[in-house]
Amino acid sequence: MGFGHIYVDAPQDAVLAALDRHVVSKGFGRTEMTPALHPSKTKEIEETSLRLFWISPRLGRWTGIFEYRYYNNSARQRWGYTDEELSLALSRDLKAEAYRLEVVDQAGFWLYAHYLSGEEKDGLAYHDTPADRTTDPAHKRYALNRIIEREGFRNLGVGYENIPGTMVRPIEAIPQRPEGIEGLEEFAHRAYAVTSK
Repeated sequence: MGFGHIYVDAPQDAVLAALDRHVVSKGFGRTEMTPALHPSKTKEIEETSLRLFWISPRLGRWTGIFEYRYYNNSARQRWGYTDEELSLALSRDLKAEAYRLEVVDQAGFWLYAHYLSGEEKDGLAYHDTPADRTTDPAHKRYALNRIIEREGFRNLGVGYENIPGTMVRPIEAIPQRPEGIEGLEEFAHRAYAVTSK
């Protein structure tokens, strides 16, 4: 399993407005998405031309941001599933607490960054090998688990591509399943196409 999400301690409408401002400031404009326009294969679109997001309703304290995971990397400036610059911008713009999480379970890797009012307050990256793994819950390997439990983040194992909606279509063999997605009926979709280079 591999995923990356941003969680912001702010209402969904405020997060959507801040997301719009940030992505538009990078030369993109909001665009409507339809199944016919939506990618159906991984690596089909460049992040420099089109960006796709699902935004959850506020569940507990946190509004979740789920960005498309399978951009073509040929022109990509960043690595990983989450956009650090976006995380900082949302935290700064909303004067809010935010977390950026990434997990690549099969590689034994995770990271988190914790932001407060646009400044990174703490963070940690961890990587191990199968030989290093332990079931001791006090081990550093489980530090992210403890943060997730404490903060109550929802829909962690869900990726953008798993979320069904009338404006998207499945990506290759990645299943879209509504079961187990909390707040699904209130998720909002955002698509942004480049307007200038």
